[in-house]
Amino acid sequence: MAKSNALVTSMKKKYGAKAINNGLRLNPADFMEMLKWRDELDPQYAKLWLDYTYGGLYNRGVLTERARLLVAISQAVAMDEMETLESHIKSALVLKLKPREILEVLLQITVYLGTPKVTRAVRVFKKIMTKAGRMKEIKASQLPLDGVTKSRSLEKERPTWRVPDSKFPEREAMMQKYGWHGISAGIRLQPTHHAETVIQFDRLDQNYLKLWLDFIYAGMYVRGILDDKTRLLCMVGVCAVLDEQIQGDNHQRAALMLGATPREVLEVLWHSTIYAGMPRSLRAVRQFDRILTELGRAHEAYDTQLPLVL
Repeated sequence: MAKSNALVTSMKKKYGAKAINNGLRLNPADFMEMLKWRDELDPQYAKLWLDYTYGGLYNRGVLTERARLLVAISQAVAMDEMETLESHIKSALVLKLKPREILEVLLQITVYLGTPKVTRAVRVFKKIMTKAGRMKEIKASQLPLDGVTKSRSLEKERPTWRVPDSKFPEREAMMQKYGWHGISAGIRLQPTHHAETVIQFDRLDQNYLKLWLDFIYAGMYVRGILDDKTRLLCMVGVCAVLDEQIQGDNHQRAALMLGATPREVLEVLWHSTIYAGMPRSLRAVRQFDRILTELGRAHEAYDTQLPLVL
C-alpha cells in the first residue's frame, strides 16, 4: 500500500494532480497500470495522453458520467475490445451505474453488430457481476417475457408519430398485416427511413419483415430500460467507431429529435477519437456539422462552446 501511495504521489508531482485524481476516480481498477507503462516507455507521450483524456475530454462535463460510460461501453463492444470493455464496466459499477442499464447497452448492440461480439461482451459482464456477487441485481430487474407490450396503447402512441399520412399511405394496411407495435415504434423513433424500409421489405420478404419488426421495433427499441436519448447516443458512438455513415446520419438525426442537444452529440464524436482514432471520428463530425446546417441548427453547436481553458 505504501509503495502504491508513493507511486501515485510521484506521478502527481510529475504530471500534475488534476488528471491523476480524475483517473483514480473514474478508473480505480487499472488507471495506474495504464499510466505506468506509458511513463516507463515514453513520459512525454504519457503527459500528452493524460492531458487529452483524463485531464481533458473526461473532465469537460458535457456528457453525464452515465452517458459517457454507456457510450464507451457500446463502442468497446463494437470494436471487439474486451479488455477495454472490462475496464469500462468496472468503472461504471464504481460510479454507481445500474447493472441492468450496462447489460441493456450490450443487448441493444445485437441489432447493430450481431450475436458473436455481443456474446463475448455479455460473458465479460457476467464474469464481473458474478465475481462481485451482484448477479441477484440482474435477476431482480428482468422484464417479463412479453416485455412492455401490455402497457402500450395504439391511441396513446398515435400523437407521437413523426411520419405524416401523406408520406406513409400504406401505414394502416401494414399495421393490419404485421401488427401495430413495430410500425408505431418505427415511425416514432426512426421517421427518416422506417416507412421506406417497411415498404421495401414487404416487397422483398414479408416473413423476414415480420421477424425484423417484432425483434427490433416491437421488441428491443421499446424495452424502456434505457431512455431513447441515451440509447441513440450509444448508437451514434457505435456508428462513429465503425465508420458507418449511412446509419450514422440516421442516428445523429434521431438523437437530436429525441432530446439530445447538438453539443451532446458532438461530444460523443469527440470522445470517439479516444477509442477509434481521428479519421473515423472526424468523418462523423463533418457529417454532423452538415446535418446541423441542413436543419438550421448549426448555431446551437457554435454558441455552446466551452471556454478555451477550463
